[in-house]
Amino acid sequence: MRLELQGRNALVTGGAGGIGGAIADALAAEGVAVASADTRPPPDGAGRFLELDVRDRDAVLRAFDAAEDSGVVDILVNAAGLYPSDPILEMSEAAWDRVMDVNVKGMFLTSQEFCRRLVAAGRPGCIVNITSGAAERARVGAAHYCTSKAAAEMLTRAFALEFAEHGIRVNAVSPGYVEVGSAVNPLSAEYKAAITGSIPLGRAGAPADIAQAVLFLCSRGAEWVTGASWRVDGGSRAGTLGLPLSRVS
Repeated sequence: MRLELQGRNALVTGGAGGIGGAIADALAAEGVAVASADTRPPPDGAGRFLELDVRDRDAVLRAFDAAEDSGVVDILVNAAGLYPSDPILEMSEAAWDRVMDVNVKGMFLTSQEFCRRLVAAGRPGCIVNITSGAAERARVGAAHYCTSKAAAEMLTRAFALEFAEHGIRVNAVSPGYVEVGSAVNPLSAEYKAAITGSIPLGRAGAPADIAQAVLFLCSRGAEWVTGASWRVDGGSRAGTLGLPLSRVS
């Protein structure tokens, strides 16, 4: 299937590395003009970088203005996010607010501005939000993260419903465990081993696995898809792996 993405213009938040970086690279490889927006530049300095703190409305406006040097932005990928670990009794108010501000408020601000501009221009477009399986399954040490991703799933549906009449499609890709080697959100070896062992397909995901799903949702092949959340998780939410048969032998 041909994706037919050439000539489009995309803004990818969290595009400096990890999942966001892989998405930016995959879109660019399909002929999309991509602006990667993040609080830090990508390590290799490749591609077009825009400094952006998604919590700041004025910074969001400036990022869209800069990205539109290549034409109207008609693809938005919200991949910026925090993945901390804080047990509830140790969680500060500031830690809660930071996760909610980046993972939910930031997604709202970028999506709102994207839709505002496309509606004013009378142009269609698409948003893909990177959410998480944590939206459906709570995890110890991640009350703020899981709550934020559940909110992001609902935000996806709300935007999809409200902007369908304008030809703006809004979907989510919901990853399982993806190995990104992040210095910002480091994971313990014990956690990695435990979660990888629970994946039916037998391996952690790679950022490219998520990028491929995003490409399809941005393509013409997904023109009748909106308000959806696509699980890309190696089968993790299909059920519980590793239990013995329940019958008595």
